[in-house]
Amino acid sequence: MSQIPTRGPRRREVTPEGSGIPRALSTLGLVLVLGLAITLVHGLGGTNPFTPAGHEGYVFHQPLAVGQREFIEVQRGPTSTGWRWRQYVTNVDMRAATYTEQMQIFSSDNLEVSFEAHARIRLRRGTAREIVERYSGADWYANNVRRPYVTAVREEVRQHEAFTIKDRSVQIGESVLRRLRAEYDETPFELVSLSIGNISYPESVTERVVANLAAEQRRQRREVELRIASENAQIREIRARGEAEAQQIEQETLTPLFVQHEAADLYRALADETPDEDGVSQARVVVVLPTRTDRAGVPRIFEGGAR
Repeated sequence: MSQIPTRGPRRREVTPEGSGIPRALSTLGLVLVLGLAITLVHGLGGTNPFTPAGHEGYVFHQPLAVGQREFIEVQRGPTSTGWRWRQYVTNVDMRAATYTEQMQIFSSDNLEVSFEAHARIRLRRGTAREIVERYSGADWYANNVRRPYVTAVREEVRQHEAFTIKDRSVQIGESVLRRLRAEYDETPFELVSLSIGNISYPESVTERVVANLAAEQRRQRREVELRIASENAQIREIRARGEAEAQQIEQETLTPLFVQHEAADLYRALADETPDEDGVSQARVVVVLPTRTDRAGVPRIFEGGAR
């Protein structure tokens, strides 16, 4: 009787390709774990402080839980520090900017005036650390410059009359600029220019000014009329004085012989036989009879007809 060979348990053969699958999975898992760890670390405190152009960045380190903030450096934009552990930046704009203030004051002649003051200010280069640590950082203008700036403008403008401010706006701006430059000479704040503009007056002020101008014109007209009347009176006085002096001279020089001479000339004119325009002459007879014994009186004249 022949024996049938029995089969033993089959052996599972492992190929080299099959052995790499678990290893790949483990590598992928490790990469994921590292990625999550890096993401977690970066989320907790990884930074890359960036400073844009025209700015200076105040870079500092902020501890995660305890400790004080620590200054690291100042960087000038555009730049960044690269990846850092809990480093941050406060950027300060160093470019010139115009700061405008609306104002209403009473001028030296007690008229209300509204206007705008425009100050162009910039921060001196390399002063970002001082700005942040001493001058309130981004609020440096509101906390350190605005009040002295407004006060200087008010004090200068109120020294002038309301309707001369427009004509003197350039001089006013220059005066305020000199004052502020002296005040902020040793600070990070540099005042580039200052001007006064958009000057306006309330309607009540305009009406008051018009009334004042009308009153001034009336006053000037009265002054002219008084001056003319005074000059006319002087003319009449001079004329009367001249006539009186002339009469006095005539009285002093009017002698009897002079009167006789004038009378003789008159008689000669009356007895003139010069032909008229038609060529016919008319002879006249003039009889002179003295009225005084000294023959100096005015004679009576009798004119007879022609014979």
